[in-house]
Amino acid sequence: MTEPATTIRTERLVLRRLTLDEARAVAALDRHGRRWAADYPSEGDLVVAGIAVEAGEHYDESGHFGVYQVLLAETGEAVGGIGFIHPPERGEVEVGYGLAESARGRGLATEALRAVAGWAAEHGATTIVAMTATDNLASQRVVERAGFTRLPEHVIDPEDGPLWRWQLSLGDDER
Repeated sequence: MTEPATTIRTERLVLRRLTLDEARAVAALDRHGRRWAADYPSEGDLVVAGIAVEAGEHYDESGHFGVYQVLLAETGEAVGGIGFIHPPERGEVEVGYGLAESARGRGLATEALRAVAGWAAEHGATTIVAMTATDNLASQRVVERAGFTRLPEHVIDPEDGPLWRWQLSLGDDER
């Protein structure tokens, strides 16, 4: 029997560690018995779920630095995902996130990002980074509101094009 999924709670959200069973449901678009927003999962959620499903038994759903499903605390409805791209390397961890269109514009992404930044700090990370497309102003506002600072150089990703790199120091004064 597997351990219960890790959960991070905020005022309005529950961030629940994505289990392999839930990843399989997301990848298969199996809504049966699940509370999902009508426009969840997004393309990004499908990609992440597919990676977990492909990993199969090698998918670690118990580690601190994984993928979390974003649920509305009031209803339990899944509205997106947030997670770490990899475990900390020299104290640095990268985060990615996305919400269903119906959940945007209410500060939920910023709330989720602040929560995982605090979680990362509690579990040994010293710096958290995020990448945003240079033309994605909404995502840039999310990381700015969460306290990240944009670094001056662009990063060119072969698939996503030019990206801004954002950074947040997780020192004691940031928690």
